[in-house]
Formats: sequence, C-alpha cells, structure tokens
Amino acid sequence: MPTNTFDATIRALEANTLPIKAYPELPLSSGMNPTPLVMAGPDDISGGRMKTRILLIDDDAAYVFLCKRYLRVDETFKHTVVSAGTVKEALAICELESFDCIVIDYRLPDDTGTEVIKQLRELLGLAMPPTIVFTADGGEEAAIEAVRSGANDFLAKRNVTQESLCRAVKNAIEKGMLRKSLMHRVSELEEANLLLRKRNEEIQRFYHTVSHEVKTPLTAIQEFVSIVFDGLAGPIEEEQKTILKYALESCDQISSHFNDLLELSRFETGKMTVNLKPSSMRDVFDHCIVAATPAALAKSISLTVADQPHQMPLVMMQSNRIIQVLSNLINNAIKFTDVGGEVVIESEVIKNGTRLRLSVRDNGCGIPAENTGMVFERLYQVNPANDQQNGPGMGLGLSIASEIANLHDSCLSVESELNVGSVFSFELNIAPAEELTDAA
Repeated sequence: MPTNTFDATIRALEANTLPIKAYPELPLSSGMNPTPLVMAGPDDISGGRMKTRILLIDDDAAYVFLCKRYLRVDETFKHTVVSAGTVKEALAICELESFDCIVIDYRLPDDTGTEVIKQLRELLGLAMPPTIVFTADGGEEAAIEAVRSGANDFLAKRNVTQESLCRAVKNAIEKGMLRKSLMHRVSELEEANLLLRKRNEEIQRFYHTVSHEVKTPLTAIQEFVSIVFDGLAGPIEEEQKTILKYALESCDQISSHFNDLLELSRFETGKMTVNLKPSSMRDVFDHCIVAATPAALAKSISLTVADQPHQMPLVMMQSNRIIQVLSNLINNAIKFTDVGGEVVIESEVIKNGTRLRLSVRDNGCGIPAENTGMVFERLYQVNPANDQQNGPGMGLGLSIASEIANLHDSCLSVESELNVGSVFSFELNIAPAEELTDAA
C-alpha cells in the first residue's frame, strides 16, 4: 500500500473521523511497534491512575493504533500498550516481559487466537495474565471457542468502541488482580498449613518421647511400691500402707494422663479407627455400672440405669470404645455431684427406629451457660479449682470421648444448668437387618 494512503489513514484516526468498520486492511509496519518500556505493575500509581501493561496481538496496524488511542484515555488505568503482529513475536516478547492483560485477534497470520492462548498458557503457567479475544465477525462459535480456550472475555471486532474496550480491559485486569491475590492467599495458607503439620509432628514426637521416658521408670516405681504394699518385701504398718496406697493411686493417675495424651495424638494424626459391628448395649451398661460403683458408693451417690426399651436393639459400635465414652461421662458425673446425689444412664430409640440416644444425667454442680460450648475442647477445664476437692484432671477425657463419638457417626452434646445438673448425650446407629443377618 502507498505510504500516502497509510499516512492519510493515521491522520483520519487521530482526527476521529474514520469509522471503525471503514478502516483499510493495513499490513503491520515495523515502525508501528513501540520500543518496549520498563514494566509497571498495577500497584504503581500515576496521576491517580494505576499503571498497567497491555500486550496487543494483531497484525492490523490501523486497528492497533485505534486500540492504543482508545486505551490512552482510560480513566481508571494508565496503560502501556506493546504490540505484536504474529504469534512468534508475541511469544518472544512474553519470554522477556510481563503483562497485566493480553488482547488477541482471533485471526492471525500464523495461527488463531485460541491457539495463542494455549501456547501462552504453556509458556507462562500460573503467571498467565487475563486475555481478551477479538472475533472478526462476532460469531457465536468463535466466542465459545475463545472462552473454552481460557479467554476472560471476547469482543466482536467490528463493534469495538472506546467504552467497550476500556470496560473489557478493566474487568480483565481486575479479575487478574483478584486471581493473583487469591493465589497469594492460597500460598500463604499452604505455608501456614505446612507449618502446622510440622508443629503437629513435633508435638507427636514429644508425646511419644515423654511417654516412653516417663512411663518406663513410672512402671518400675509402681511395681516396687506394689511389692512393698503387698508385704512381699517385709511387714509394714497400717499407716505406711495408707501412704503407699496414695503413692500407687498417684502413679495410676500419671499413667492415665500419659495414656490420654497418646490417645489424643493418635486422633490428631488420623491413626485412630473403629471397627463397627452389631453389639449389645446392655453388656456395655453392665460393664460401666460395675466399674463405676465403687466411686459412687464412696460418695453415697445413686448410680442407676433408667428403664430401657423392652427389646434393646443391637447397635453398630466398637464396644470397648463406647464403654470408654460412657465410663468417662459417668465418672465425670460422679466427680461433680455432691454426696447423696444421683447419676442416671438413659437410652431411647429415636428417628424411626434408626438411632439409639444414650445419655448420662446428674444433679451435680452443673456448668455455666457460657462454658458449655467449650467443655469438649482439649485441655479445657470449667473450674480447675474443683480438682482440689474432686481429684486432678487434664481436661482430655471429654475431648477424647467426643472424638470417639465422631468415629461412630455421632456428636457428643451437653445440656446443663448451674447448680441443677447436666445431661451429656450422643447417638449410635441401630444395626440394620442386613448387618444382623451377616453377623448371624
């Protein structure tokens, strides 16, 4: 094309007298490519406008000029536009420079716009900026193909205006900034998660190390004290026997605390599992009552099982774990109930015969309303001062019981009123008929 025709076209564009669909098809001139500028990210501000860098991939020099003119008056951003006329040129530029948005013509001399997006994505990976595709005819197929290839937006080339182009670029850049912010946040969360995992591993190692280093000599102490207590090392007086009994009880308490810590560590690492099978709830009740009776008698507390369903159904559970949960609830109820009080174990078939609700009710000191939501937290104690009169504890029992209930597809809950009493409850699945058939 003669030079005077090209110059006339540019003058018409500058004067804003040439309609967009009337521009002539002009080859990309090497003189039209601006000298690459120093990259300015969207965080940089100039005259109240954020600086951005745009890569415009189009072999039509007049259209490139028009787009630059449109973007120059954007009120939100101060754009620096770098142009490329071919896919090869665009890829070479992207290897050296970064951009906040890439605008691509659908039809290029050496490939399609959608293929350019794929190649750029392979080249840039997660650093890929948002893209906008110009479709020559505004056809639906081209638009769908552009979106499927990963374009953030598409514009019909013949209908592009200053407003539509600036709006599309603005939306794309804002989405890109949001994506970067989200990726940064995800990266921070991943780092925090990694740090937490390392801390958890350190805690697990600490639990196991302390348990081994302390329980080994503790076991030896228990054995030697038991030998003396039983008179195997020679006769002892009654007062000495009482002292040795306290020593043995203290050793048992320490051992129990370490067992709780180890149990908790297994829950934290996901190593604790249960084997659910149809089991008798009556057997569980009998075991718990026998085990807790001495403590109840010591405080003259009535420990009973309320009226049970005429035909107590079998439930899906690992019996020793449910015994552990109920025993913890019963022992806590006895611990925080005054002399002469009452502790009742209740059961009720609910939810159309599919679940069995188990509860431990007491008329003890109760829990303040503001604390009921925290009683299942690890190491939490409602009132540590109670330990002086009710025996020491670490605040792990209810947390472990809650974890076991979770493994049984249940949730441990509490209802309590201060100076009236508490009810701790959880549910178990009743064994379905097919499980009973398999068990038989």
